[in-house]
Amino acid sequence: MTETVSDWLDRRRPAAPEELDRRLRPHVAGSAPPLEALVSATESALGAVLGAPDSRERAAAYELLAADALLTYACEAAIEGAHPEAALEGVLEHLGRMGGEG
Repeated sequence: MTETVSDWLDRRRPAAPEELDRRLRPHVAGSAPPLEALVSATESALGAVLGAPDSRERAAAYELLAADALLTYACEAAIEGAHPEAALEGVLEHLGRMGGEG
């Protein structure tokens, strides 16, 4: 059975603070493998922050923190794989393409 991203997050120690975890979970629903799901979730969270009308307000800081945590988790998932360097490069390339859009 393939591990879901939710299962993967449940194994993290120390666990994310409850408030942060509540902000992460909506971005990671589904059954994609952890690395793929976390990269996609990072993109989703960053897109939500950047697209919000109040993205430069203090209230958006929590969502930006969630995006940062998702990226950190994506990097953790990448280094757990068989080819960590290639996986990390893939994470950066994917998010770099996101930055080049628009």
